[in-house]
Amino acid sequence: MSEAIDSNRRGFLTRLSKPVSELSGETEATPRTAARPPQAVDEALFVRLCDGCGKCARACPNSIVHIRENLARIDMDYNECTLCQECTKACPTGALNLSVKAHIDLTPSFSQSCNNYLQLSCNLCQSSCTLGAIYIEEDELPKIDTDRCNGCGQCQSSCYVNAISMVAS
Repeated sequence: MSEAIDSNRRGFLTRLSKPVSELSGETEATPRTAARPPQAVDEALFVRLCDGCGKCARACPNSIVHIRENLARIDMDYNECTLCQECTKACPTGALNLSVKAHIDLTPSFSQSCNNYLQLSCNLCQSSCTLGAIYIEEDELPKIDTDRCNGCGQCQSSCYVNAISMVAS
């Protein structure tokens, strides 16, 4: 349950050195309310830290970071994320942090207009995925290994029939 708090000076300083997650016992992240740039801190902290300055959006070479409702968001309708970290480097508030694993909370979703599903041989999405997160079986919709997928959208950009959309994961 809760550990006894040592009120002496050494006990207090020792307790301060432990990570917050260790102290509270909580390890679950706050659910995202929108797709955030790759190295966004936990959603609850992100909402507090992001001031909507737009420096991350201006730094993005692929123009996928946008400011909406005074917060940074990702829109990969027309481009992919190369995980270049330029948005993170430009962030003055720490809402995007280099210590956070680069990941976008989006997953590819395949529509029935997928050539492979329509019995036309195609594996462009699979070959474009540098992480090997897409598996294709003949005449089936591609499958995603969610543990490997980082949500970058390279598969979506490679699909010339627009059968892939990026959805919240």
